Amino acid sequence: MFKFSCLVTLGVIAVAQHCYAGETPLIAIDVGHSKLKSGAMSARGKPEFEFNVELARVIHQTLTSRNVRSFLIGDNGTVVDLQDRTFTASAGGATFFLSVHHDSAQPQYFDAWEWQGVKRRYADQFSGFSLFVSRKNPQGEASLQCAQMIGAALKQKGLSPSVHHAEHILGENREWADQSAGIYYFDDLVVLKTAKIPAVLIEAGVIVNRDEELNVQQPSMRSTIASAITQGLSDCKAIQ
Repeated sequence: MFKFSCLVTLGVIAVAQHCYAGETPLIAIDVGHSKLKSGAMSARGKPEFEFNVELARVIHQTLTSRNVRSFLIGDNGTVVDLQDRTFTASAGGATFFLSVHHDSAQPQYFDAWEWQGVKRRYADQFSGFSLFVSRKNPQGEASLQCAQMIGAALKQKGLSPSVHHAEHILGENREWADQSAGIYYFDDLVVLKTAKIPAVLIEAGVIVNRDEELNVQQPSMRSTIASAITQGLSDCKAIQ
């Protein structure tokens, strides 16, 4: 396995092709959302995109330390079109697609509080990680197998899956793919169904939970999550 890696973003696809010719494992790490469409807002007013890019970089570093090739998609915050992300992964020769996100909750569960003089919203009753796969992905079975290994590794690290996406309400009502591993089916999620390779989306923590918002920003927690993801990818043979 090669002992180097490159970082590429949309618009530098030729660089990705040059760096990653061959059949050895190559992980595309998709940074969820962008600067313009920044995702959920945390309980203290930090955009989800910032959480995503910070964790994605730690995952990239962790894979590099294991001599696993990987590259980041969307870390500059300018990639808005979702299919551009999976196109970049394919053009770069990726063998696995990991989309990195942080979680929120439905509006009816929010309460208000004041943080540094600004009124914010929070929902402390939700916590934990979630994993998503699509049955419309051409390698759906491989996607699920890797999600199961990642979920198991996260639990081995002491983390717990979130169950709130299975609630029978508008905006949730997701079907379990593997409840014990915290995995849901989200068949029409664009980055999962349009990827030509096995693909998993992780919600690494619930950032509208005031305690979890702080916890997932700790370097030790990011390292723990990245280590578990790396272990899961190894266990499902996505990396060697």
